[in-house]
Amino acid sequence: MRVAAPGALLVLIMAQPNLATGMMPYYRHAWALAPLLITVIFAAYLIALTPTLLWLGTPSSRAAWWWRIGAGSACGVAADCAMALAHSAWVACVARVLAGLSVGLVTGSLAGLILERRGERGRTAMASATVFGSALGTFAAAAVAQYLPAPGVAVYAGHAVLLAAVAVAAGSDRAVRPAPVEIATGTASMAAEPAVAGYLVGISAWVSAGLVVALLPSYGAELLGTGNLALLALPVVLYLVAAWLAQRLLPPNRLPAEPITAQVIIVAGVLVAAAVAWLPSLPLLLCGGAIAGCGQGIAYRSGLRIVSAATPPEHHARLSSRFAAVAYLCAAVGTVALGAVASVASMRDAVPAGAAILIVIAAATAVLRRRAAQRTPDSPFVTTDSTIA
Repeated sequence: MRVAAPGALLVLIMAQPNLATGMMPYYRHAWALAPLLITVIFAAYLIALTPTLLWLGTPSSRAAWWWRIGAGSACGVAADCAMALAHSAWVACVARVLAGLSVGLVTGSLAGLILERRGERGRTAMASATVFGSALGTFAAAAVAQYLPAPGVAVYAGHAVLLAAVAVAAGSDRAVRPAPVEIATGTASMAAEPAVAGYLVGISAWVSAGLVVALLPSYGAELLGTGNLALLALPVVLYLVAAWLAQRLLPPNRLPAEPITAQVIIVAGVLVAAAVAWLPSLPLLLCGGAIAGCGQGIAYRSGLRIVSAATPPEHHARLSSRFAAVAYLCAAVGTVALGAVASVASMRDAVPAGAAILIVIAAATAVLRRRAAQRTPDSPFVTTDSTIA
C-alpha cells in the first residue's frame, strides 16, 4: 500500500478531468454545444491547471507535499460534485477549473513521492499513471453514461468516494523511507539532450492529447453517424491505453532518435485519423488513435526524462510541475485553436490542422537537437552507434 497508494491517487486525480471526455457527445447533444464551446470546456481545465502548476504546484521541500496533496484531492472531489450537478456548459467550466486546480496542486508532490518510494522506476510509473488514469476516466464515464441510469451523476459520485478514500490512505503514511538509489541506463545520455527539446517533445504529446480527447469523439460522431457514447469513446481510450502500454512495454532509449521518432509516430496516427474524413471507418479511426497513442506515451516519457535527467529526487517535483505546466499550456492554446478551426470550417478540417501543428513542433525539435549536436560533436545522442539520436 505504501508504494501503491501514491500511484493509485495519481490515477484517480488524472481520471477526474477525463470523465467529461467520454460523455462529451452526450453533453454536446443535451446542451447544444458548438465545437468551439466544447474546446473551451476542455481548455478551462488546462488554463486553470497551468498557473496552479507554476505558482502553487512546485513544492520547495518534502514537507510542502502534503498540504498540496490534501487540497488537490479536495478540489478533485469538489469538481466531481460540480459536474454531477451541472446543467449547462458554464457550470461545467467551473468544474473543469476545480479539476485543473486539483491536478496542478498534486502533480509535482505526487511525482516526488512516487520517485522517493520507487526510485528510478518512478519516472516511468508517473508517466504511466498519468495516461492510464486518463484512459480509465474516459471509458468508465462513457460506459456508465451509456448503460446505467443517471448519466452524468453516478460516475462522478462513485469517483468522489473512491478519490477521498485513496487520498486518506496516501496521506496517512508520511514516513521517509527512500527506495534504493538506482542508476538508469541512458540517464547520462539523456542529460546531454537540450532541455528545450524535452519541453518540445512534451508539448507534442499533450497537443496531440488535446486534439484526440477534446475533438475525436465529436469528430467520430459526425463522420460515422453514431451516438453510442461507449463506441465514440473507444478511439480516445485506445489512444490512452496505447500510450500506457508503449511506456510499459518499450524500455527507455530503445528507439533510434527516440524524441523525434515519438513525434513522427504521433503525426502518423493523427494523419490516419484525418483520413476518416474521406474513408469513414471506425477501424481506421481506432487505428489512428492507437498509433498516435503509442507516440504520445513515448514522447511524454522521453520529454520528462530529458528535463529531469540527472536531477536528484528532491528537485524532481519542481521540474515535473514545470514540465507539465508548459506542455498543458500549449495543449490548451492548441486545442482552442483547433476548436476554432472546427467551428469556422468543419471537424474534418481540424484534424489535418492538428497534424500540421505537430509537424512544425517535430521539425523545431529536430533543428534544435541538430544545432546542439553541432556545438557538441561528441554528444552521445549523435553518435551512429547510440540508441539515442
